[in-house]
Amino acid sequence: MATISLERVGKIYPGGVRAVEGVDLNIKHGEFTVLVGPSGCGKSTLLRMIAGLETITEGVMKIDDLVVNELPPQARDIAMVFQNYALYPHMNVHDNMAFGLLRRRQFPSRLKSVLSSAYRAGRRAEHIEISQKVNAAAATLGITQLLDRRPAALSGGQRQRVALGRALVRQPKVFLLDEPLSNLDAKLRVEMRAELRMLHRRLGVTMVYVTHDQEEAMSLGDRVVVLKDGLVQQIAAPQEIYSKPANRFVASFVGTPTMNMLEGTLTMKDNWATFAAKSLQIQGAVDAWKSLAQNSPRSAVLGIRPEHVLLNAAGGFAATVEAVEHYGDRMDVVVQTSGQRLVARCGPDSSIQEGKSISVAVDLTRAHLFEHNETGMRLA
Repeated sequence: MATISLERVGKIYPGGVRAVEGVDLNIKHGEFTVLVGPSGCGKSTLLRMIAGLETITEGVMKIDDLVVNELPPQARDIAMVFQNYALYPHMNVHDNMAFGLLRRRQFPSRLKSVLSSAYRAGRRAEHIEISQKVNAAAATLGITQLLDRRPAALSGGQRQRVALGRALVRQPKVFLLDEPLSNLDAKLRVEMRAELRMLHRRLGVTMVYVTHDQEEAMSLGDRVVVLKDGLVQQIAAPQEIYSKPANRFVASFVGTPTMNMLEGTLTMKDNWATFAAKSLQIQGAVDAWKSLAQNSPRSAVLGIRPEHVLLNAAGGFAATVEAVEHYGDRMDVVVQTSGQRLVARCGPDSSIQEGKSISVAVDLTRAHLFEHNETGMRLA
């Protein structure tokens, strides 16, 4: 296991293009950290900088207490699993998994006499040890029966396990995974997520995982790092990311369907809040917003998770159902009210049909409030 420390780490490409800027991050021993964000946010670049595949142009990076800014990848004691698996098609599974260890073997010299009994004995012992490590990793991943096959004869999930096994046999300090599940179908992705999580628990190793899929990030990570345009937006446990997003970007990026955002004016009187968005007015007692009363009224953005939009609610405001999406155990409903469109998530309800009128309510105590500016930082 290892710790990873990033202090104001940045990456600037020729021409002044900043891919990563001022990242401060401390990853603990045995922590599963997920880097997530939209395409082009710098998450893969940051991972490649940890691996040594990209140079660090600003800041300091340490693995344990060793500064690794100038260290080549092979000196960092890391193993990386790539998006495309990078398996050698002419080798079977056993040889693919053993390849990294064979490259590091202690007896590589062709200048030594093959007639030397000590040399031959050392090579045999080394091959036996490597095969034992490969067999142990294959057993852990459930691919022992595949060791004699070549990659072309494997399914996507099996190839993924082989790529993980190749990293596993090296017993590195740090595992780096760059969108390793993106080539799998939806069902297999869910299965492999569970297997990765169980594998991490068994091994207790430090893992850094890159994905653009926020559901994947939330289900895997001990902590999640949300990035946008090369900047860290928030670092927190998955539940905190979801329940207390640091800004509007994090709030809208994490969660499916995306959070409803209403631009309007907030008026506070003690703990009583009135939020006016066009002709829609939402009122309620919110103790957490008391401190905003001194600057009331103020422009703000109200964020409401779809599961906190209540349908068929007593005392709600009138709305029209625009669309209904059924998912068996739940349904997403798009409603239009007072010039505002809201998405609600609820359980199956046959009474909710497209084109019909419905009563809708919002519990302000479960809503989120953000600044009405470019940064959109969380208020209160």
